[in-house]
Amino acid sequence: MKERFEGQNRAALISSLKRQFDSGDTDVAESIASGGELIEFKAGDALIDEGAEDNDVFFLVSGQVSVVVKGQEVRQLKSGDHVGEMAAIEPSQRRAASVIAAETVVAVKMTGAAFMKLADRFPPLIWRSVAQELSRRLYDRNRHMVAPNEKPRMFIMSSVEGLDVAHEIQAGLQHDVMATVWPNGVFWAGGYPLESLETAVAESDFGVAVALFEDIVETGRGDRKPTIRDNVLFELGMFMGRLGRRRSILVYPNLKGLALPSDLHGLTPASYLPGEVKDLPARLGPVCTQIRKIVQQHGVKTATN
Repeated sequence: MKERFEGQNRAALISSLKRQFDSGDTDVAESIASGGELIEFKAGDALIDEGAEDNDVFFLVSGQVSVVVKGQEVRQLKSGDHVGEMAAIEPSQRRAASVIAAETVVAVKMTGAAFMKLADRFPPLIWRSVAQELSRRLYDRNRHMVAPNEKPRMFIMSSVEGLDVAHEIQAGLQHDVMATVWPNGVFWAGGYPLESLETAVAESDFGVAVALFEDIVETGRGDRKPTIRDNVLFELGMFMGRLGRRRSILVYPNLKGLALPSDLHGLTPASYLPGEVKDLPARLGPVCTQIRKIVQQHGVKTATN
């Protein structure tokens, strides 16, 4: 692929580089071609690695790349785009993203120092192009950001047997949160796959896992103590992974000697007393009060909390 832009085909290289700038300036394109190195990348190759300390700039001549942040693709760039100039402008900053070839890519690689000399030579063209690129990135970032919920949302996960408890919590907090009850725990519910469950949790601000007396089992080794069944612990793990410990709440029966796993420390436990079904509103009143205080304290999720 690279040979299409080398030697007698240099005109094709200049034509591609001219697309980097609105003016289509030939002198700028010639300077980039002369001051940089033409490199070919195979699909999957990294032009830039997130966290790296280099500051080279890449002018994409052909092909397409993916911009990846913490393992997630946030943008795609193609021939006519340039990438990496922020590290050249501020060399003390590490790379903020990886840039991976999505297919065979040909690019002109220019050192940060050479790019800054280019900017000094053609300041209006280069800096206007950089400003336009920053504007596009800000727009893309805002497009991917999710607006906070207007009212706190709570996801209550329970087995079918625990729906009385879950619905009582939902009713007790109806003026404080928009609560959704998900039956059948982490297993399929109403024909929805696990991906739908993960999406629903991610859109919530708080997660409540409901445990019944039937969910209390004894530890199987050493000093046998009552503990929470694995399926409830899995639910809590999902909440903590998506929402954080402060927003993950375990509602469980008040049982003497109940031992919670050490990796659950930091989440909010809320226990209720045993009794008859008709007394459920009274038994869950303190639980609802405790949850209400947590909701008032932390509010909806935002980028800062």
